[in-house]
Amino acid sequence: MISTVSSEILQNKAVKTRYRILMVTGVYPTKERPHKGTFVKAIVDSLVAIGNEVEIIHPKPDLPMPVRYALATLQVFFKTFTGRYDIVHGHYGLWCLVARMQWTTPVVVAFLGDDLLGTITSRGGHSKKSLFVVRIGQWLCRHVEVVTVKTEQMKKASLLDDAFVIPDGINFDLFTPIAREEARAALGWDQDRYYVVFANNPAIPVKNFALAQAAIEHLRGRGMTAELVIATGLPQAKVVQYINASNALILTSITEGSPNVVREASACNVPVVATNVGDVAAVLARTAGCSVCPHDAEALAIGLEKALKHTERTTGRADTAHLDSKVLVKQIMAMYEQAMQRKRQASLAAKKEGVRSNA
Repeated sequence: MISTVSSEILQNKAVKTRYRILMVTGVYPTKERPHKGTFVKAIVDSLVAIGNEVEIIHPKPDLPMPVRYALATLQVFFKTFTGRYDIVHGHYGLWCLVARMQWTTPVVVAFLGDDLLGTITSRGGHSKKSLFVVRIGQWLCRHVEVVTVKTEQMKKASLLDDAFVIPDGINFDLFTPIAREEARAALGWDQDRYYVVFANNPAIPVKNFALAQAAIEHLRGRGMTAELVIATGLPQAKVVQYINASNALILTSITEGSPNVVREASACNVPVVATNVGDVAAVLARTAGCSVCPHDAEALAIGLEKALKHTERTTGRADTAHLDSKVLVKQIMAMYEQAMQRKRQASLAAKKEGVRSNA
């Protein structure tokens, strides 16, 4: 989704097509943590592919968090002081605040989910820390040039009418259909069994792994047996194999912004069974073999049964073609142009006010 103003900007032939971007993020793939922040890398790769210059500020993950924030803040301040960058783009929670720790360069901030919705605890409430981050995020929304969120629910939580709703793009060159037999042979999986992949960290309460386990048990009660396979902490290339080797992907989260794994499985033409969170219903609306269910083990089991009996590949890739990173990068470029326009307008207004004050 893109605002009317930005659609006009995007169609303007005079728009600059290359920018110098300072990307600020607390998560980014490393050799030790190849699964972290892959969605940020997808944005960076798409921006670079069309000629932009991107520098990433990502302090070492093994440093204490206060030290990481402090180092990032200093880097943002001194790097933007030179006037070299066109945009500072912050990703997720307090890293967005770090991007705002300077006033020379337009800021675009990307909120991802619980940084505006709050983090669900194992008891079902919201952690006090996450609610504090939410308040900071809502304040920040009024003090940056452009805000982007993943869903309409997050836009409402931002308290900002003109926030952009843009989900993370998917690398369609990486997440692509592979013959199930080929993927299973590479992983050493049985060719004749049913496998359901859970591509989240079971230790995170909001991912609700217990419900996925319960759904598999209810499926067994319906006369079908499937093995629940966990795919977490893996390089993306391995995740692609897990998804393609499976008969279905299950997502049982209590809440989400815009879960990447759903779009990744769709890009591989693999059925998805998911709880009705974030934008899942919209992503899967047109894809046969998929189900969006309430938070109920029996309902999810019925969805899994449907997915397992859907023997042909789904049409998920065609149905989600608009979520390809190469497509969404055009909207990101339009956001950058709008951010720079707003910065120029604010600077001009400040100069005029200064002239009137001195008159």
